[in-house]
Amino acid sequence: MDNPIQNYAWGSRSVLATMQGRPVPSEQPEAELWMGAHPSAPSVIEVGGHPRSLVDVVPDLPFLLKILAIAAPLSIQVHPSPRQAKEGFARDNDQRVPLESPSRNYKDDRAKPETVVALTNMWLLAGQQTGAQLRELAQELRLNWLSWAAGEPSALRAALTLSEEHAADSVRACVSAAARLRRTRLAHLPEANDDVALGPTATQLERAVHVIELLDHHYPGDPGMLVALCMNLVHLHPGQAVHTPPQQLHAYISGTAVEIMGCSDNVLRAGLTQKHMDVPELLSVLAPQQAPIEILDPDSSPDGSVCYPLWDASLSMVAVQVHREHALRRRIPGTSVVLVAEGNVTARICEPGTSDHELRAGHSLLYSGAAGFVEFDGEGLVFVVSGGPNPKGGAPNSEDVVQ
Repeated sequence: MDNPIQNYAWGSRSVLATMQGRPVPSEQPEAELWMGAHPSAPSVIEVGGHPRSLVDVVPDLPFLLKILAIAAPLSIQVHPSPRQAKEGFARDNDQRVPLESPSRNYKDDRAKPETVVALTNMWLLAGQQTGAQLRELAQELRLNWLSWAAGEPSALRAALTLSEEHAADSVRACVSAAARLRRTRLAHLPEANDDVALGPTATQLERAVHVIELLDHHYPGDPGMLVALCMNLVHLHPGQAVHTPPQQLHAYISGTAVEIMGCSDNVLRAGLTQKHMDVPELLSVLAPQQAPIEILDPDSSPDGSVCYPLWDASLSMVAVQVHREHALRRRIPGTSVVLVAEGNVTARICEPGTSDHELRAGHSLLYSGAAGFVEFDGEGLVFVVSGGPNPKGGAPNSEDVVQ
């Protein structure tokens, strides 16, 4: 597969380039490697010696797979439910908002549930802290606005609906509070712009001060800081995962990860971005009660594979650790993307006359057609993501499994 890279400003200039063996630093920030059939940036595969867009080959592939390389916090965002996506897409069409317009809210009519699996230590914001947690934090930080928001039915909605003047004053109060605490109690805390990461055992107050300093460094004056302070700051160890359902507010802060999502590009933003924001529309999509955060840490099977639960029973995502000592043979249930996330791996179809496919980290294969077996050899971490229809024109033979 020839997979596009998205050059968003928050991306790393080294992670994807290092994975793929290209010069470092890259010329532009490289934020996301996309593997899928989304019309805005589809993968390209070789069929019969000719390049073809995955949109033409597997147009109904129900997932989009990504590698995220996060060097700065992403925007705080929410994705619509299936009903909200259909209604919003139709509404934008009725209002004749061009599909390529940056002010368009709905790029398609699909929901975008997400599951992210950490490849490195990872931090993310998700959901909302409890009123009791926010009141305690407000007292420690001496923030009147947070004390008020903690008493509202939804602290997130309260933070999102502050007047521009009140929000600006509140952001300045947050920055002053963090500076005071760093001088008096938290001098040991790593600087937000250092490579030294916040430890997973950090207290609620340490996490809050880190978030304030980090966002002030990357997005000075952005009122999204107030929303972020009301959210849970969650740490993932490598291999752990979090599912983000539709209508859940979230933002990835740091780390490298593999992410699977519904094949959609519908994003409503609440801050930490120069992109289009429509807060009233976001508030109409946001769930009144944010789902509790559950860290997924599934056990390994006897062969060392890990199966991550997904939102749709017709989809599967399995991580496989391949070792040089012995080849690993796995059944592939049908149309699948095989991604090497770490190391160097050789994949071969267990059929006579098929060729080997050598892959290094950051590269992938499309397996298409009927269920079969693939043998992996080498050393590395492989993700096998399955689910979807056979390609147009019927099921190809094993030689159509291509890079």
